[in-house]
Amino acid sequence: MPTHVTQGEVKLGCNHKLNLKALPLSNYLNPKVMAYPPVCAWWRAIDFGMLGNDTVGDCVIAYMLHQIMIWNSVAHAGSSVSFTTDQAIQTYSAITGYVPGDPSTDNGTDPDTALTFWQKNGLFGHNIAGYVNLDVTNLDQLKYATYVFGGIGFSFKVPAYIMNIPGGQSWSFYSGADVTIQGEHQVGIMDYGRNGLRENCWDTTNTLNPDFIGQFGLAAQAAVSSDWIKASGISPSGLDLNGLLADLASV
Repeated sequence: MPTHVTQGEVKLGCNHKLNLKALPLSNYLNPKVMAYPPVCAWWRAIDFGMLGNDTVGDCVIAYMLHQIMIWNSVAHAGSSVSFTTDQAIQTYSAITGYVPGDPSTDNGTDPDTALTFWQKNGLFGHNIAGYVNLDVTNLDQLKYATYVFGGIGFSFKVPAYIMNIPGGQSWSFYSGADVTIQGEHQVGIMDYGRNGLRENCWDTTNTLNPDFIGQFGLAAQAAVSSDWIKASGISPSGLDLNGLLADLASV
């Protein structure tokens, strides 16, 4: 069974930097015709595991490995993909130079750097063709990308008040909340509803409403992977990737 996790057991480790070279998703969207269902739930009851994020700041790597698990579970029914903490730490070290046992090297990960590494090297046989940057202020775009690409990585500033909120409750901002920033974090968004996005990398979900996203959101990206393509050649959301893959290959 999945392991229950509270916010206080997660170590923050996102070190976001702006990358102007990544393709913006807006290049491929016409806002007037952009359509997505009002509710999306790609999340599956998988034993994700913390993948080291309870002891080191490898949240970005944990998200990427969790995303692979979701893609395969949804697009390839019956396919079980899992990863170990050792694999996550190995990847964290390869991307950032983290030395296990040396806290001075545990400085988190820039999501764009991690995605570029993934694109060039793959992750344990799972590759991406590239990724697109999302407009973190545009909730429609975030929902659309979650639906179309099977999930997104969402980076945000972590306010103190959410650290002790039990899993499964809302991170919605409220008047008088302690918004002292504790650091930066990245989570996977595989679901959304009418009230906002839902982060759900473990056995519980937390709702990120528009106020929270607008006040604390830093960046979001969607990766493009053949893991999300069914045997029929299209994704579970019906995406034809040919044009996007051609553009990604030229970046």
